[in-house]
Amino acid sequence: MNIMNTNRLYHILIGCSVCCGISTTLISCEDWFELKPQTELVGEDFWQSKSDVESAMAACYRAMLEPDVMERLIVWGEVRSDNVLAGLNPGSDMSYMLTANIDASNGYTSWSPLYRVINYCNTLLENVGAVQQQDPNFKTGELHAYQAEAMTLRALCYFYLVRTFRDVPFTTQAYSDDTRPFQLPQTDGDEILRTLLTQLEGIRDNYAKAVYSTTSDTKGRVTQKTLWTLMADMYLWLGQYDQCIEMCDRVLQSSVNPLQLESSARYNLQVFGTGNSTESIFELQFDNYTPDYVVCEMYGTEGGRSSANYLSSLDFKKYNLFESSDVRQHDALFGNTSSAFIPIRKYVTYRKESTGTQVVASDYVVNQNTQNWIVYRLSDVYLMKAEALVERNNAGDPAEALAMVSYTYDRANPSKGTGSLQPSRYNSQELMRDLVFDERQREFLFEGKRYFDLLRRIRRTGDLDNVVSTYLLRKYESQDQATVLTRLNTLNALYLPIHRDELKVNKLLKQNPFYATSSDIERN
Repeated sequence: MNIMNTNRLYHILIGCSVCCGISTTLISCEDWFELKPQTELVGEDFWQSKSDVESAMAACYRAMLEPDVMERLIVWGEVRSDNVLAGLNPGSDMSYMLTANIDASNGYTSWSPLYRVINYCNTLLENVGAVQQQDPNFKTGELHAYQAEAMTLRALCYFYLVRTFRDVPFTTQAYSDDTRPFQLPQTDGDEILRTLLTQLEGIRDNYAKAVYSTTSDTKGRVTQKTLWTLMADMYLWLGQYDQCIEMCDRVLQSSVNPLQLESSARYNLQVFGTGNSTESIFELQFDNYTPDYVVCEMYGTEGGRSSANYLSSLDFKKYNLFESSDVRQHDALFGNTSSAFIPIRKYVTYRKESTGTQVVASDYVVNQNTQNWIVYRLSDVYLMKAEALVERNNAGDPAEALAMVSYTYDRANPSKGTGSLQPSRYNSQELMRDLVFDERQREFLFEGKRYFDLLRRIRRTGDLDNVVSTYLLRKYESQDQATVLTRLNTLNALYLPIHRDELKVNKLLKQNPFYATSSDIERN
């Protein structure tokens, strides 16, 4: 694992600039610059008080806001999917990702940014218990809350890594020696998730806070609902449907700071414009100190910049994904354009509160690069539960699953009224499975989830050929499809290779077999 420099970066983050840019109000900006020493942090000298733990926790969150992390959340979960095409200026590494022409030299195959966050979390977890012995004001409940935050963030990062690379190095040990590389072999990805779920099961009910004193903290820091939602997602990936449903129900039935879908009129404004909405569970908090420039680069910005920068949208009208009444089509992409590219609207603009059902271009306002990145919201819980209900016991529960889907579908189609999805149209498991699958694409378009949804479907059905030919190939011109198919013809090809620099540093790593013959993975 190539994390030789993480400790040095950790020193820098903790000691100086880590938190003037963080939106979660763990500690005031001025206080960060009073931490000593500012250039080098010796572990045993640092972990003395509750404020040190606050600083370390803020560093974990701040590391999630780094551009190299944000890039991977979009590239790994969205760029490889059937949602996006090349924009006007994708760049070489992005172009190779978009055309499935990937090798171990591609910068997006480096996993170090996620391991940096993991190492910060491991460092906090190793040291937080001893702080109680030094600081009598550091109460047990506070200790447990910080442990829950760090364990959940760590699990989230590993979840991204496992879904992207499958088998990856796994450690809960902090790395603190810059003089030697950290040598670890890969661990089976599913085993990693089972281990993490066991850890989270031990704290799921009484460690994480249910609510914080501010909305930005409640939505921007790990809460009970964040922990439960992540566990539901991990259980769904593993095909443990009863457990997924249990976690979803915990979120839905919680009476403390209950979640609620925004209305159709306010949905886009509150969720993607203002942020931290009533349906939000966990968002990465960007602001004027730490703008989200990655979204601008990926999706583009109207007004002075190209509206199709790195990426543009697939023309979904060809595939009848949206009905004409579905406002999400207008919220997600520019459907009427004379350009060869269809610019992405979601996260780039937001829709003002509307008074009618007809959405027009003048309803939209350009975002100011401070929009949060949403990791989980209430729609996730409804649709994860729907999927688990459909798949449970190979028979499913179509009536309850349909009710879950109806929450998001009805909100997106206000002109149809509630209950417009008729049970008679979805009277089989296969029809319900496709409904949930398509609804997830509509609801989470460009939110970094689609590729993982496709891969989860392949894991469940084993029908790689059908998923590749039906979905992944449709973004390519007909003359390119045969070539792309050779790059996506095995399950191994759907996971990324390990970057060649990681292989050079860690001699215990084994390259993904699909990429193992590539000359660019030479270790010397």
